[in-house]
Amino acid sequence: MGLSDFMQKELVLLDLSSEKKEDAIKELISPIIEKEFASSEKTLNKAILDREVRGSTAIGNGVAIPHAETSSIKEKIIIFGRSKEGVSFDAVDKKPVNLFFMVISPKREVCPHLKTLATISRLLRNKAFRKNLMNAESAEDIIKLIAIEENPSAERRGYPRYAVDEAVELRFQKDLEKHLVGYYGYTKDISLGGICIKLPRHKDIKDSGRIKEDIKLQVRIPVLDVKKYLEIKGQIVWRLQKKEDYNIGIQFILNDKETETALSRFIDGIKISS
Repeated sequence: MGLSDFMQKELVLLDLSSEKKEDAIKELISPIIEKEFASSEKTLNKAILDREVRGSTAIGNGVAIPHAETSSIKEKIIIFGRSKEGVSFDAVDKKPVNLFFMVISPKREVCPHLKTLATISRLLRNKAFRKNLMNAESAEDIIKLIAIEENPSAERRGYPRYAVDEAVELRFQKDLEKHLVGYYGYTKDISLGGICIKLPRHKDIKDSGRIKEDIKLQVRIPVLDVKKYLEIKGQIVWRLQKKEDYNIGIQFILNDKETETALSRFIDGIKISS
């Protein structure tokens, strides 16, 4: 099971108001008590604080992973918290903490507990991931971001991804008409299996419902040695709606060897230049 499988939107706190460690811990614990996921607030709070006494769980880069193993719960719980202003949490780099992952496990789950902590720590090394968590607008977006980061979409499995910043065009089938309607965005990364694109939020895209999972489209990438554009059919497999734009995961549909060869050549060029 992934991290997102242990998360619930009721346990995602996007606007922590606390300024100090003890207050932030109480604030993170509060929804657990409200939902009656834990039998004792006092026991839970003490378990978290006792762990902090042994060493701060604020690991730097604005991140803290407070955690405990306690008999006050029956199943693992992960609480996400975000503070735009930052919380004083005795971080190793002396900086305020903005992102919290609180992990509470039953006492019997020592090894799974440690594995969960290691996974969170690994994911949060990614600066772009931390930035996305800070910019997410809803609990649902937070959980989706975590699921995508931990277990990338199927179109990327088995294919290494390469970061690339390139203007591209997405062309959608216009309703009831044969010709395509295009919108411009920017690539974030690409592989032989698919591409991630940042697309500004156009009102007509939103109103027409074009940005949906399973929608088929055409990706046009400017490539000098393939006439003018490398045109690849694809299908949206995930999307993340943000305030200013969409992040879209597209799985390529490669129907001919010529297109596949041209894509491979394009990616080889990215590898050489990176």
